[in-house]
Amino acid sequence: MIVSKPSRLHRALSGAFNTTSALALLTLTTPVMAADATSCSALLPSSQTETQARNALPLAQNLCLRDVHEGRAAVFLPSAAGNGDRWGFLDNQGQLVIKPVFDDVGDYQNGAAAAKQKGKWGFIDTTGNWLIQPTFDSVQPFTKSGLAAVVQAGKPQLVNRKGEQAGKPFDELVDEALLTDGIPARLRLSFKSVLLSPDGVRHVATDKMEVVEPFGTEGLFIAFDATQGYGIADENLTWRIQPQYSAITHDPRNPAVALAKNADGITLISADGVQDKQKYLTVSEETGAFWLAKTADGIKLLDNSAAVIATFSDAEVSALRVAGDYVLNPLAKDAITLYVPGRKQPLTLPAASEPLGQNTGDFLVTTKGDQKKVNAIVAPSGGMIGGTQNVGWLAQIASADVINHRLWLRNDQGEVLNVVDAAGKALLSQKSITTLGDSHIEPLNVGAEPVSAQLPLALIRPDGNKGKGGAGFLRPDGSLQLEAKWLDIQSADSSQNVGQFIVVTADGTGVVDAQGKTLIPLTEDNISPFVQGYALDYLDGKLTAMDHAGKHYDLPNVFEIQSAGNGWFRYHETAAEGALWGIFDANAQKSVSQPAYKTVGNYANDQAEVQMPNGLWGIVEGEGKMLVEAKYAKVQRINVALWLLTQPAVADQPQSGVLAEIIGNDAKTRISPTAGLSVTQFTDGRILATSAAGQSWLLDAAGNIQLHEQQTHISALGDWVKLSRQPQEGYLNAQGEWQIQPVAETEGSAFEQGRALRSTTASAELIDDKGARVAAMPEGQWALPVASAWSVSYDALEGVPSTRYVDNTGKLVLTVQGHASRMTDGHAVLTHEDGRKTWIDAQGKPVEGVAYTDLGLPVDGLAFARIDQNYGFVDAQGNFVIPPVFSAVSPFDSGVAVVSTPAMSMMINKAGKPLARVDKECGISVLYGAGSSRQWPPAMPENCTK
Repeated sequence: MIVSKPSRLHRALSGAFNTTSALALLTLTTPVMAADATSCSALLPSSQTETQARNALPLAQNLCLRDVHEGRAAVFLPSAAGNGDRWGFLDNQGQLVIKPVFDDVGDYQNGAAAAKQKGKWGFIDTTGNWLIQPTFDSVQPFTKSGLAAVVQAGKPQLVNRKGEQAGKPFDELVDEALLTDGIPARLRLSFKSVLLSPDGVRHVATDKMEVVEPFGTEGLFIAFDATQGYGIADENLTWRIQPQYSAITHDPRNPAVALAKNADGITLISADGVQDKQKYLTVSEETGAFWLAKTADGIKLLDNSAAVIATFSDAEVSALRVAGDYVLNPLAKDAITLYVPGRKQPLTLPAASEPLGQNTGDFLVTTKGDQKKVNAIVAPSGGMIGGTQNVGWLAQIASADVINHRLWLRNDQGEVLNVVDAAGKALLSQKSITTLGDSHIEPLNVGAEPVSAQLPLALIRPDGNKGKGGAGFLRPDGSLQLEAKWLDIQSADSSQNVGQFIVVTADGTGVVDAQGKTLIPLTEDNISPFVQGYALDYLDGKLTAMDHAGKHYDLPNVFEIQSAGNGWFRYHETAAEGALWGIFDANAQKSVSQPAYKTVGNYANDQAEVQMPNGLWGIVEGEGKMLVEAKYAKVQRINVALWLLTQPAVADQPQSGVLAEIIGNDAKTRISPTAGLSVTQFTDGRILATSAAGQSWLLDAAGNIQLHEQQTHISALGDWVKLSRQPQEGYLNAQGEWQIQPVAETEGSAFEQGRALRSTTASAELIDDKGARVAAMPEGQWALPVASAWSVSYDALEGVPSTRYVDNTGKLVLTVQGHASRMTDGHAVLTHEDGRKTWIDAQGKPVEGVAYTDLGLPVDGLAFARIDQNYGFVDAQGNFVIPPVFSAVSPFDSGVAVVSTPAMSMMINKAGKPLARVDKECGISVLYGAGSSRQWPPAMPENCTK
């Protein structure tokens, strides 16, 4: 048997309901209880508090009976068919005029309400009959002009009250259409993201997908769905992992793993888009190769594939040590357990081993003892030198550093002891070490790419003081290539990337390649390293230039000369301070320019940037003529075909306001001067240019504009290009056509009394229903609230919270201290510093003696008001006429309001007379009419005693 146990408050309200007397409510003093899952009222989230206050609406909501709109209130009751609960409607007499047959409903607006049956939405009239059959995925309310925005088969569209399409079909990229009431009606369109793959194929994001960033190794993306959360999308922008997580994050330095977070824990996602099946309470990245993940039965050490390598207790975790990407567990008495990236099984190090304390990249070097002697080297492959085996030469190591993916080991004199490769092999044998003797080993740093088998690993340079030969190469396999006649060797190019070397012999100097083959005979007097393709060479005591083919070029007799590339040399004639640079063309054997420049840049593609004595930059062409006037603060070569030219900033101008432009080698403009212009280059040569205002251009390597769509932001996602079309906002006539065309980068309000507020980031204006400006708004952030002819601003004035009002002619008519609500019918609600609220009139004059913790605007002479946590209704003088005994109320509409306690919701009239009541009884919602006659359900459950 189910028996309800009504509270004292519930019984008293029921008594008041039965006696149809509002006076009975005055005897109630029971405080309002906190809402629970079955409560008929609840406080709104704190995030809505400010919005409710600005609109003078209650801070609590009715749950068992929704607020009245156009004389109808939605109610959730047992289904007329007996299959669960459904929605119906009461009229303003408290009568159930539409039975509970709908899965969901909206409120009535402009004579129609949205209603849902069998998973689809339609519209019903005030009698509950279908105005438009339920065929839509989602709908928005009808506007005064008879338009509604709906989604059918995943596509947004507009319909009229007959359900027919209104206006032109939307662009296929329209993702969402938001329609706001008013005449004309405001329409805001947002668009799906489009991604261009490196091969130029367009991919349209679906299902409200927003691509966030690239992830992993298979062209995947972290993506976001506004209604479902984060997931992983593939290169076709289909969901590889369905959106379900509150966040997916990854360390850009470690693309192997992403962390997906949800209320039930954290999931690891591998670089190929596969989810680990295990859920973890917490996950932390210990190194670039290992993670610590907590479960109920311990803390797991995971690798980047989410495989469990070890399990630890809290005490063991606190003892773990990290060195680079390695994890050391020192808890065993006689050894240290070492976890190596990429290996499932750990290694063992001698007890008391400690990391060297130097940056050794992917290698681990450990020491032991008070003197910190090296006792082990662990390579990325897991190969080990030393450790449990004694290797004598390790104790001589004083320093270690990684060059070209190999570990270079030196003694305390800085001499190379040995080189260890990634497999853990010591490249120098004892025989090689003996052969090298006093020679210096000079590593060649060729950058991030591994050294090929054709290039040497290092140069062998004999001690120059002893005049001995034997210079040569150390090969990547550890072998030596030494030539007895070579007294010295060095890289032939300052970049060290050309694979040529200057060799000195007793007979002269020349150039050899990486295999030791002679390229330039060893007969020159002296050759300097090549710069921009040319070396300075003394031949028969005369300074000349020499190219990589060994060809000589005469140079002018000047104080200082430097290669600028492609045969051009910049020179100083004298050593005078501030001497200007001239230009000499060695290929043409002529002067290009007498000394005239403060700086001369590199010469390529028949052009070079030059700086004048006044500090401004321009571009000269091969004959020395000015191709681009020297009027720029900066000239930057983007690639072989394009230049970025930045104009000088004016006084106090922010960097985002400085104009820049892009031109080609033909000096023709590709992108006109634009504020805050910057460029990003893709690996395939394409260029993305963006401005401070959000404009974007995609150019090919030659500077041809491939993409510059109107109101579209272009951004880089790795080598992909993301196109984000900016929202469009305008106003529609009754036929669904643009009455006021969208204006870029603006946001507008709904129309109120023939006016709308249109704003940009910098200013705002009032417009009429033709889109013409009525008035410019005063400086500040402005809003035009619903049901108000006055715009309002909450910008502080001289640090004091303030509210300003502008009428529909654009005139500033009122300023008050504090925050006030919208002004409607000459009244607004003003909130004092202590949180108390009162009314003010159109002149800002407060009503004496009115001060409540929440307060609404009068409707038909009554306004809701709250004392402490209890709501009631007051008259125009601020006196309670319906006592404050409710936990939630609505403003009056059509002569009635909805009020609630935690146990019930009621509809009352202006006299406070209850017209309908919804109770929770025997586990169901029950609707009573006036006098406590049950309206619904027709019969109570069999086991209910009520």
